[in-house]
Amino acid sequence: MKKGKRYKSLYLPALTIVATVITLLVVIAISTYRNLSRERGRLEDSLLRESMVITRAVEASLRADLPATYPDASRIQKILEELSREPGTASIVLFDDRGNIVGSAPTKGTPEKIIEVPSLMVLLNEKGMVTRYREIIEGERTFEVIRPLRPFSYKNPLGIVREGEERVEPQEEPLQSWSKNKLISIRLRLGPFESARQQDIHHALLMGGILVILGGGALYFIFIVQNYYLVDRSLAEMKTYTENLVESMADGLISIDREKKIVTINRRAGEFLGEKEKNLKGRRISEAFGENLETLLEENKLIILGQEIEVQHPSGSRIPLSLSAAPLKDEMGREMGSVLLLRDLREIRDLQEKVRRSERLASLGRLAAGVAHEIRNPLSSIRGFAQYFMNRLKGREEEQGYASIMVKEVDRLNRVVTDLLDFARPKDPHREPHLLENILSHSLKLLEPELRKKGVEVEEEYEHNLPPVLADRDQLSQAFLNLLLNSLESIDGGGKIRITLKEVHDQPWVEVAIADTGRGIPPEDLGKVFEPFFSTKSRGTGLGLAIVHQIVESHGGDIAVESREGVGTTFRITLPLSREKIRNTNLEIRNESEVLMNKS
Repeated sequence: MKKGKRYKSLYLPALTIVATVITLLVVIAISTYRNLSRERGRLEDSLLRESMVITRAVEASLRADLPATYPDASRIQKILEELSREPGTASIVLFDDRGNIVGSAPTKGTPEKIIEVPSLMVLLNEKGMVTRYREIIEGERTFEVIRPLRPFSYKNPLGIVREGEERVEPQEEPLQSWSKNKLISIRLRLGPFESARQQDIHHALLMGGILVILGGGALYFIFIVQNYYLVDRSLAEMKTYTENLVESMADGLISIDREKKIVTINRRAGEFLGEKEKNLKGRRISEAFGENLETLLEENKLIILGQEIEVQHPSGSRIPLSLSAAPLKDEMGREMGSVLLLRDLREIRDLQEKVRRSERLASLGRLAAGVAHEIRNPLSSIRGFAQYFMNRLKGREEEQGYASIMVKEVDRLNRVVTDLLDFARPKDPHREPHLLENILSHSLKLLEPELRKKGVEVEEEYEHNLPPVLADRDQLSQAFLNLLLNSLESIDGGGKIRITLKEVHDQPWVEVAIADTGRGIPPEDLGKVFEPFFSTKSRGTGLGLAIVHQIVESHGGDIAVESREGVGTTFRITLPLSREKIRNTNLEIRNESEVLMNKS
């Protein structure tokens, strides 16, 4: 699904943004650290050069002012004070190798004696110079440089003399002797550099904060978008689920707005009206169901429960429906329209008709049984007297013929009475697993002479490997015989009877269809063929199809008839399948079939 991939891909940008922000933060941190380290190195180089300049200035002043005499303390103090007035210079201190202060500027805050001289001397002997970060009394950080004082460390190697001057060798001994154990300490202020360093750190932190804010904003945006898509997907799934649920309903569902126009309609409701759902949307409910329904909704204030109505189907038939309605309201309780639930009552009506028919037939059967019982006794007497007269009237052909006709008519009437008793007091079927193809083949064998006599062709189309059904073999054979005889009598000659046997797909039923090319049944008589004593034949009793209907119902099945005059009639019998797959039972059924075939 493309949508699913789209939702899943939202996690990738979020992880990418987090990784990018972390990477940039690390890069900024490393870059800032390297820049600070580089700036610190440059700062120290600059401070070292500045301290070297101050040191050279002190040494030059000592050489210029006191070349051959020991320096004067006041003169040294004045030189140091002059040099310490520079803004970047915090202090200048001269001291000897015992820590005694020779001169300092400014004097405020300068200790009387330097106590860490021995350790400084060790470091000076190793490195020639000591640098360290210190703090003065006000708390300001300084960079201190300590080195030996060497007034005569610089000499003119070329011995250059200016024009008009005489070369004079300086007297180095007193100053050089004085300066042998002297050290100079120069402290330089770090305020401007620290301020620049703090600005760099603040800038780096600001950039990191901006990145974090931008990353957090991007993540929040991704989170919002992701939640939007998740909600959208949930709504889409819920919509799909609801639509499938509504479309799969066995009942019709329609929603209408306040103007009584159809907003939504499911497939089942469209089938009731005989139109596609898209053609019904937007139409008034009165256009689909008539004005009576709209009036009914208004009278009942959109609340209806189980109201029976009928709708006209485009095929011409009227469909009975049960209507229930309830109002639709929004979150504020305001009326939005109504929802209609339509339930098909055709099956219920059919069941009600079957119940009424069963009650009517039961009453008729009880009446017929009483009448048949009363008729059968006199018939026996009449038949006995008729046979007596046949024997007494031998040689008198005319009278004997009358007596023979009486016997035959009594026998025919007795058969009618027997059918009446069979219909009135049906036997409970003795069910056993049987293959319908065997029962049909047996019935056809019994009618084979009459079929051959009338020249009727029989086509058999049986589905292979059908499971057996639980049935009474004799009763089903009687039902099939009655249907085949009915088809045979409706064919004038040279017609065809087609028998099909197949399993109903997706249902545990088997269907037997017996179709003929006979005269057919008029449409007005089609609904009466299974009623007792109804017959279109001149000599029919009207009990054959009624008995067939009774046998099929006693087996839990159903029978239907289709017919067109001049084309033919088709009877369809559906029976429940027996799913018993026991090998021994099937084997007995197959053996029974083979025995019947051999006997025939």
